[in-house]
Formats: sequence, C-alpha cells, structure tokens
Amino acid sequence: MNKKVILSVIVLGAASALPLMSYSAEDLVEIRLISNIDEFRGYCLDIAGGKGTKAPVEKGLQAHTCYDYTGSFLEDQSFDAALIKQGQFKITYFDVCMTAAASEVGAAIMLGTCENTDTQQFSLKDNGHLVLQSSPELCVTASSTEKKEGRGATPVHVMRPLSLQACSDNAVDYQAWKIFRL
Repeated sequence: MNKKVILSVIVLGAASALPLMSYSAEDLVEIRLISNIDEFRGYCLDIAGGKGTKAPVEKGLQAHTCYDYTGSFLEDQSFDAALIKQGQFKITYFDVCMTAAASEVGAAIMLGTCENTDTQQFSLKDNGHLVLQSSPELCVTASSTEKKEGRGATPVHVMRPLSLQACSDNAVDYQAWKIFRL
C-alpha cells in the first residue's frame, strides 16, 4: 500500500513539472506595467518565489522584472494570448489562472485551477486597468511602497507584491498594464 502512495506522489510531481500542451511564441505574451517605474527592464506579472519551470504556483503572482530582455519569455511569466480576450489570464505551462483571493480592496492576486469563477475573470481595459470583472472598480495593482531585490541577475531583478486596489488616476504607474509580444 505504501508503494502505491509513493508512486502516486512521484507521478503527480512529474506531471506538474511538464507542460500540458505545446505552445509557440505567438501564443504567449507577457503582461507588463506600462510604466517602468524604477526598473528599466519593466515589471511583468510573474509567479512569486521561483523562476521558469521551478516556480511554485502556490505562492501566487507578483510584479517582477520582465524576462523578455533575455530574448524569450520564461514559463512563469507567459500567458495564453487567446484566453485574455475571454477574461482568463492563464499561465499555460502550469495550467493555472490568475485568481483574486477575494473581491475586495487589498485582496492578494493568487493562482488557481482554471474554473472561470468570478474571482478569475479579469478585463484589460483600453486605459490599461486590469480589473476584476465582477468588481470593475478594483484594479490589479503593484505595490508602490513595497519592493525587494532578488539575487542572481546583473543588475538584480526587482519584485513588488500585487493586490486588488481601487482604480485611480493617481496610481496609474502601478495599475496600468499592457500585453507584450516578442
């Protein structure tokens, strides 16, 4: 019986590390802040706490230095371009969708199984606001006060937490996003 449990864990662990489908560069995009703020490479939606295929989806999303400066997108910043038009921000490699922890100011931006719930439906407006469809007054917002520097890149990568905040013209640098293609 213990062998079955161990085998299940190994099989599940291996499956989650492999892409579910093959995508071409044309299918994938980064979601980046229009303003670079203080990071000349820009900030993109990114899985917190890891890089590429090793990113831990349970840690949710953050604003992170965009990787496109390397000439390609990494798995933890690559969203399915076609699904964005349908209100779904899906990271295809991990088969997870952007999810608000709640429909309220201050709610964290997480990742979850794609179920098309109210907390997973977002719209990217013409003005760049990335809003929760069920609460269009709430924007996905990079923190204006919290940031940390990473390790391993020169210059270092920069990260900012994300949350839902009231959409405001005064916060446009932290709330206006765009789709970026290579």
